Amino acid sequence: MKITYITHACLLIEIKGIKILTDPWLKGPCWGGSLWHFPMHNYSIKKIPKPDYIFFSHGHDDHFHEETINSFPSSWFNIKILAANFKEKWWEETLKKKFNNIKFLDHNEIIQLNSSFKLQLFINDRGDPDSSIRLFSKNKNIFFQTDNLMSFKETKRISKLQKIDLAFVIPFLTGVFPGFYTWNTDTLIKLSKQKLNRSLEYCYNICKILNPKHIVPYACDLGYLGDKFHVNLIHTHNKTDLKKKLKIKKSKIKTIIMSSGDNIKLNGTLKANIKNPNKSNYEELIAFANEKGSQYKEYLIKEKKSKKPSLDNLTNQFIKKLLKNIDSSKNFNFKTLISINEDNKVRTLFLNFNDKSIKLIKKNHNNENVNLKINIESSKIRNLLKKKYPMNFLTFHNGGYTCERSTMNLTENENKYWNWINNLDFFI
Repeated sequence: MKITYITHACLLIEIKGIKILTDPWLKGPCWGGSLWHFPMHNYSIKKIPKPDYIFFSHGHDDHFHEETINSFPSSWFNIKILAANFKEKWWEETLKKKFNNIKFLDHNEIIQLNSSFKLQLFINDRGDPDSSIRLFSKNKNIFFQTDNLMSFKETKRISKLQKIDLAFVIPFLTGVFPGFYTWNTDTLIKLSKQKLNRSLEYCYNICKILNPKHIVPYACDLGYLGDKFHVNLIHTHNKTDLKKKLKIKKSKIKTIIMSSGDNIKLNGTLKANIKNPNKSNYEELIAFANEKGSQYKEYLIKEKKSKKPSLDNLTNQFIKKLLKNIDSSKNFNFKTLISINEDNKVRTLFLNFNDKSIKLIKKNHNNENVNLKINIESSKIRNLLKKKYPMNFLTFHNGGYTCERSTMNLTENENKYWNWINNLDFFI
């Protein structure tokens, strides 16, 4: 077996004549232009041999990336696609629109890949539409977690199936918190350290329970550009942090830090070919800002090119979409403001889940009792209503808006609100 690290969660796995490509995101940004490849890579679809299988772990677009998929050669759309059977219509329809040969795998289902190796899939046991896989033979067992934040109970069950030789694990959590909330500097630094420690502690426990001989931190090659660049210092994704964590915990598990183009060969023993040893994060960040800056500006120009419909018409259309959905939600005690910004103009919506009302308000509106305030660019809403974001409003969860809230911690009602707006289907 040979596993080549391409970028993020994209790996090329070669096993005795068959090739498996996982979660290909190779070009452009994801999450509505907020996240880019960091560290950078030089791969394109043309540089990757045609695989026999493509595995998509879930539908987030740093794993199921439209721009990358649209660049596939025509013959790739007949490749065998392996994906979890989440029993969700959107996932099945999305895949069937693009590919002709799809195998939906149920939780724990096993398929034979060749005469020696099999693949087993695990669906997240906490209700998230996400999945992991393991590739195994009589004497080899490799686990690929992707973004599947499974429970420790499920992790223990998987660990007992067969001794794990190598595990690819996710060490960092992403999302809007805390970098895109408006707190003072000291609070922001404090919260970011807490989140980093929570991420690493979770990953350490996953590693401890799986107990592989080796681990590779992955699915975290992410960075911000432009006016979000400073968030790279808050939402840190330095893989060596996990290595340090395991060392502090006196773990015997060996950490392999891989960069784009590195590979691991397993033929009796494990041999890691690390061609690109990591530079310091600061060196890489400077190169990232310099080399990707112009591409980021081009993306912004393209995103903001259209000013139709006008801000007022856009706001009215957005309100209509929200009103159609708020009626079917349950009443709960939560109030939020969504401010849509365009140049020097702002249109602010007041959403009240006590009485399921949405209205346009003026600047001097008394909003002391508001639980959450969201600021978002009009171009984001415009492109959302034009159905350009397959993940709908969830697209903006990694930097597409900024937030301000009245409490430090996420409340149960705020969580209800995010579940509501992130699950709205603007394609209907």
